[in-house]
Amino acid sequence: MDGKTWLQSLEQQGIKPGLERIQAVVDPAEMMYPVVQVAGTNGKGSVCHLLDGILQQHGLTVGRYTSPHLRRVNERITINSAPISDKKLYALAEHLMQQGVDLSYFEALTAIALQYFRTKVDIAILEVGMGGRFDATSVMDPQIAIITTIALEHEQYLGDTVEAIASEKAGIIKNGSTVITACTDAALAVINMQAKEMAAPVYVVGRDITWEHPGPGLFIIKGTDIYDITTRLTGVFQGQNIAIAVTAAELLGVPTSIIEAGIRNVEIPGRMERHGRFLMDGAHNPAGMQALRTSLQEVPNKQLIIVLGIMQDKNIDGIINELPAGEVIVTRSSTSCRAAPTEVISERLSAAGRSHRTVDTVPDALRKAHDMTVDGDCVVVTGSLYLVGEARSWLITSM
Repeated sequence: MDGKTWLQSLEQQGIKPGLERIQAVVDPAEMMYPVVQVAGTNGKGSVCHLLDGILQQHGLTVGRYTSPHLRRVNERITINSAPISDKKLYALAEHLMQQGVDLSYFEALTAIALQYFRTKVDIAILEVGMGGRFDATSVMDPQIAIITTIALEHEQYLGDTVEAIASEKAGIIKNGSTVITACTDAALAVINMQAKEMAAPVYVVGRDITWEHPGPGLFIIKGTDIYDITTRLTGVFQGQNIAIAVTAAELLGVPTSIIEAGIRNVEIPGRMERHGRFLMDGAHNPAGMQALRTSLQEVPNKQLIIVLGIMQDKNIDGIINELPAGEVIVTRSSTSCRAAPTEVISERLSAAGRSHRTVDTVPDALRKAHDMTVDGDCVVVTGSLYLVGEARSWLITSM
């Protein structure tokens, strides 16, 4: 079996919490770069992209490890925004396979990323896959530990209360870390407790760093300095993510002008991304869908049509309860075995009293949505980053 076949075979495996397997194949002492680790329920990917853009503008060579991918697994592992090549990815996978450790798919990709960055980057930004304490990325001790927000998710693994989930995510805080978070109330109390135990200072967005949103693509961030941010990103929620990234950049010694310039050039595929009358956003949990609904208030449209697909291990009812008003077309991504069948989502929509129609394939769903629109209408593709990735690829090549 070659490295490519082995890595692809791991996709069918489930989640394996714990650090013993990743510790067997990764020696943190060999990784000579500092790490920024990013945990949280929503905003992780945006924060990683924003901070990556700032640090590149500062002249650093930046490794970025995020998940999931939109179309190709290579997207998860980048150096200065360039994805790892197939040749390097599968060579590292083959070397890892030969070590004989029963890794999960995420653990294998994490080990590949860390090894790929080993002699090539000045700093690495690592997005937590799930939780924090026992996530594979926690084999590394972060210089900066970011916890964006916390809401109920993955309860079967992390616990069924905000406090329990916060405790798992706060596990990324280690001795020597500095903490940045946008959490509040009970979640913040848990984070503060862990930070105190680790003698880690805590910066809180909304308390130590504030942000204002004077208009689409404009944000004012008040941290150590005041930043006038012009950004290509849309969505009210990006203000919080920008504030987190600005704080991390300040702590890393990046000047104000560099921070502003770095953010100005950042684009994040699949996050409030516009393609003609289509708007794509990877909201995949209730909190994310609520944020999307709020941000859509800034998007002028006559009629809203929603193309919806959800992973079967997500809170389908919670996502449906937060859906924006509009026509719903249910479909299923062909790029992930975890995608919920259309009949499952249809049943839950009916139970919630939402009228809808089902279309088997993503391209057919997009064609149907387009045929239902006139100039000034908006089609929102959402519910899953895998769905968004498939839709984005089709729209770019076919419309």
